[in-house]
Amino acid sequence: MDEQIQQERRTPYVQHYTVASGEQWRLSAQSRILLINSIRSNGNELLPDTVNLILEEMAASGLLPGQLLPVLHGETEAALPGDMVIERSDQAEFGGSIHREGYCIDIGSTVTITAASERAVMYALRTVMQQCLNNGFMQYGRIIDYPVMPERALHIDIGRKYYSAEWIKERIGEMSRLRLNTLQLHFSENEGFRLMSEKYPEVMSEQYLTKEQVRDIIATAARYHIDVIPSLDSPGHLGYALRNHPEWLLKDSSGAAAPGALDITNTAARRFVLELIDEYAELFAGSTHFHIGGDEFIDFGQFGKYPQLAEYARSALGISGGTGVDTYIDYLNGIADHLEAKGWTVRAWNDGLYRGDLIQKVQPKPSIQITYWTKWHEQMAPVETFIANGHQVLNYNDAYFYYVLGEHAGYTYPIGKKISSSWHPGLFPGKVRDAVQEYSRPYPPWLIGCSFSVWSDRPEAQTAEEVGIGISEPLQAMAQKAWMG
Repeated sequence: MDEQIQQERRTPYVQHYTVASGEQWRLSAQSRILLINSIRSNGNELLPDTVNLILEEMAASGLLPGQLLPVLHGETEAALPGDMVIERSDQAEFGGSIHREGYCIDIGSTVTITAASERAVMYALRTVMQQCLNNGFMQYGRIIDYPVMPERALHIDIGRKYYSAEWIKERIGEMSRLRLNTLQLHFSENEGFRLMSEKYPEVMSEQYLTKEQVRDIIATAARYHIDVIPSLDSPGHLGYALRNHPEWLLKDSSGAAAPGALDITNTAARRFVLELIDEYAELFAGSTHFHIGGDEFIDFGQFGKYPQLAEYARSALGISGGTGVDTYIDYLNGIADHLEAKGWTVRAWNDGLYRGDLIQKVQPKPSIQITYWTKWHEQMAPVETFIANGHQVLNYNDAYFYYVLGEHAGYTYPIGKKISSSWHPGLFPGKVRDAVQEYSRPYPPWLIGCSFSVWSDRPEAQTAEEVGIGISEPLQAMAQKAWMG
């Protein structure tokens, strides 16, 4: 808990704080929480639960000695000096949908919070908590606060390394304190597969999360107003899941299997992935986004080594002059169609799409959101190509945000100072020789978020506890820049 208090103390940033006078509002044992009666608060069980969550943290921090503050419903006139008044309001008052997490705090004899959502109420109460922990009081005035990036995420590779449900829930609490709002759990890798499957139990690693544990993680995230995104990577990164199904591995013209690559010309292999997706779509019901991967399927410059892919494009898909890349894109589009029919928004990595050395007759669905992580190869498409083709994009900049265990593949552990001094949400990765991929404020509407990523390439390099400590500073730095811009 001491670590939590320290984290609260070092995150007091807000967009605007106009001080009106030298007078001070202080939280005391006599303070109350007054929820203003309205159609947005009456009968809204989520609102008092959110308030109580932060009150519990305030008590744990020492701000609230003894019992939690009483939470009452009433009208503004019922507020007494020292109270906190909370009113749910329309998000339009904070600049539209991008500010659905926006809030205003008017500080006088009472503290009045006007917030666009329950999540915004939580952030506003955290700001009060931070100010009181730092200063012991809040000066009279007004705070207007909202995030620059709609989505501020943490991605965790739980496929290669087992992380306990308790450890993941600790990260959820940390994310909430940093005002991050999305957790992506990536569970399929060549070296491991760590979510329980009842449909295909043979895919699972020895250590895995049960469905009950996943439901508990999702419930914890919901209480902290954090969205959870499942990430089942295909048609690559399936080595562990396919270790008992060699007949579903893609093989080159010499008969050698491509590591972890699904034979997407095989109807049974495609069905296997769709049935796994259906199982996890049910498990993660209530989530809105599903990441389908699409990266590192094969060496994207070597489609010619797998002539069956081009043959499938011409014969099964009926594409005159079709090539292997058309089969690959058709596969991703098919997965997207399947999930979109269930109401999901689909995401994919950028590295195999719109490459400069490949001629595509099948185009990726514009509805697929792109998590842009790298441009290490000169033929990888720039961000502007995805924009031109109608995709929304999230910034997963690997040069700043890839925490790769063992510092594998040339990566070094991210540094908070580097992030704070030289990154902002519009700065995307690029090769040294290429033009800088950078977009300035006000950020364009297609840029919908950014994410820090933990990749467990060498799982033995750090314990889970060491990972938690190691990501703390750079995650804090990204969170602040994502909120403030």
